[in-house]
Amino acid sequence: MPSHLQPNKKYFWPTFLTTPILNRALRRAYRGILTMGVREYHKQIRLDKTTKFANELSVVAIMKNEGKYIKEWLDFHILVGVTKFYLYDNESSDDTVKILKPYIKSGVVEYIYWPGRAMQKPAYIDAITRFADKTRYMALIDLDEFLVPVKHRNLVSYLKTLPRFSQLVISWVNYGSNGHKKQPKGLVIENYTRHGLDRYGVKSIINPRMITFLGNPHYNFVAGPTIDENGTHIGGVNQEHNPTTINKIRCNHYQTKSYEEYLRRCGLGDVATGDAIKVQGKDVETNFRNFDKNDVHDNIMDKYVKKLKSKK
Repeated sequence: MPSHLQPNKKYFWPTFLTTPILNRALRRAYRGILTMGVREYHKQIRLDKTTKFANELSVVAIMKNEGKYIKEWLDFHILVGVTKFYLYDNESSDDTVKILKPYIKSGVVEYIYWPGRAMQKPAYIDAITRFADKTRYMALIDLDEFLVPVKHRNLVSYLKTLPRFSQLVISWVNYGSNGHKKQPKGLVIENYTRHGLDRYGVKSIINPRMITFLGNPHYNFVAGPTIDENGTHIGGVNQEHNPTTINKIRCNHYQTKSYEEYLRRCGLGDVATGDAIKVQGKDVETNFRNFDKNDVHDNIMDKYVKKLKSKK
């Protein structure tokens, strides 16, 4: 484990040293550098410049009973440039492992059985601990999230246009049910094409050697720059009213799918807390109505449908 990663103790910002810095983005970056250690930080920058990593971009995810969706999710991300997946299986009882076998055999998937309650954060910490030196960048996402390059051919070619960063913050685009009560046949990306107008929530791609503290699965503490999709240094994100743009990269979040699928997902519980899925004390029915936004028809995923179907 990197000596500066603090997984289990209360996080301490060296605030008294950085309070005079008025720019919020710089203040956050320098606090992370001081936490990591200035010498270690600059040593790692030099190493990153000269190291040829086994993978430019990998994905870390924890899953449970995702057999209905995992092939589409894997094949899509392979199409857009992901070359390695570290998948943590939180006691799946469906056919997930069977579906994964060819991906595991080919070396694209590293499969880790990961039982227990509220195991998302421990899984992320384990991935950073074990695999940080095998990948230049690491995306921390879920199986209902698709990282989409908007203007570039793939994610890696887009990442190469950015200045050096320790964390890239990517906006959610939250999709609704498209009016489906039951799960329809076909792909997620062809059946769910409508999303809400309002944006909330982000996910991140990190330099795993620069992370200092895993605060939540969305947005973490790192040494050095946290940037948005334009390469602009940012100091924080209000996830309830997310201002991050989606002109170059976005995270399509298929939050509900059909009503039937949403109920099934809620029955599995939350991988972060282990509890039945509720938000702010609201019941499942209320949550579904709140999340089921279908204001905008969006065809950004149409170009991938034929390619994914050819892989069946």
